[in-house]
Amino acid sequence: MKITKAFLPLGLTLAVAVSVTLSAMIWTNPAQYERSRQRSSNTPTTELNTRPQKDVYLPTEVVYTNGSGKQELLNNRKVNLTTEIREALSKWDLGSIRRVQPGSRSAYMHYLTTKSSLLMSYSAPVNIKMFNTIFGSKLARTSAEFSRIMVPLNDAKHLYLLDDKDQEVYRISVRKSDLAALQKILKENLFRIDVQMKWFTKSAIPYVTNSVTVQSYSYLVNQQSTDYFTTRLLNKGESTNVSAKKNKDNTIYSDGASRQLTVYNKSGTALYEDYSALQSSFNFSQALSASYSAVKSIGIPMENLRYYGYNSGKSTVTYRSFVEGFPIFNQSNYGAARIQMLAQGVRRYNFSLYSLQVPVPNDKKAESLPSTQSVIDRLVAAGYSKKKMATLQLGYQWLASSSSDKVVNLTPTWYVFYNGSWKTYDQMLKQS
Repeated sequence: MKITKAFLPLGLTLAVAVSVTLSAMIWTNPAQYERSRQRSSNTPTTELNTRPQKDVYLPTEVVYTNGSGKQELLNNRKVNLTTEIREALSKWDLGSIRRVQPGSRSAYMHYLTTKSSLLMSYSAPVNIKMFNTIFGSKLARTSAEFSRIMVPLNDAKHLYLLDDKDQEVYRISVRKSDLAALQKILKENLFRIDVQMKWFTKSAIPYVTNSVTVQSYSYLVNQQSTDYFTTRLLNKGESTNVSAKKNKDNTIYSDGASRQLTVYNKSGTALYEDYSALQSSFNFSQALSASYSAVKSIGIPMENLRYYGYNSGKSTVTYRSFVEGFPIFNQSNYGAARIQMLAQGVRRYNFSLYSLQVPVPNDKKAESLPSTQSVIDRLVAAGYSKKKMATLQLGYQWLASSSSDKVVNLTPTWYVFYNGSWKTYDQMLKQS
């Protein structure tokens, strides 16, 4: 007992001394501590930021048509609206599927303007195999493509898949449904914009019928370290020696064999190239799944990431970040990530090093944007060809803050896909 009492003060003294020493090391060399902490947290954070394929491939737009035919573009600022609808539809028991021939464009447009209906749209086509993945169903005709899902709210026996490209319609029989769950979602405090579905050049779009006010936002941004991406893409858990070559505008990292990562520090983007892939070609289903796996392997945050485009000619799948239901442009020239799966087993991944973290207060007022028809009329009056306008989209412009390089401003504006590239409405008017 006496020995224990004698050693107790000595043990406490040693513990305090060790604690002070460790604290002093952190105070005098915080960078060392930060690097150690960052290394230990990279992987868990990335795993938390991933999203399952069924979330990334959700529809990006929801239009509600009431009983009198009035249409509204819907968004929920508190929860993800399409996730809520997916959870409701996943409980339905779906039966057979068959192709319905509308017969004309006007007949096809009837499905897009059906009274008492919910219309969910994609920015680019998907197929029924992906539908099965998203909604947990087992529909046949898995290779058939579509870009919209129409749910009649007064018909519990059917729902429809629609394809603008060929104006095709697929009718799905429903054995068990719950329309009340969808009606409950529609009664939530939703952000609503008056629209009217109309045909525009090669597809239908929701024409915003009046000027609309959309809130601006500011976000803290994170730039992931180059070491993080070289470890994920070049090392891949192997003991690979990675070389680095610094140029004027970029730094090229290579494993010395078949993989290379080029980082463009000024633009905050990167290009990863892999010439060792085993599979040289993909069908549509494989492209959707393989590109998702590629984005996941890169390790960019996926909380707000959505499938946004597919180019069969260039074997390219594009993903964008979304905020408040609208896509973000100018995060890079291509969005958040662009995955190319080329012939001879070549893979190219373009992606942004920056990602949004948390919103921060700003003093910017909400933007008042003109109606869709006003945008079209002004652009045509400025000399632009309507035939070269593939589509129009309300979206957010990613702009660096002048007050801090850690903050980005998201300003709502109209984007026009003109002559093969996205441009802001204001930019086009200034250049005319």
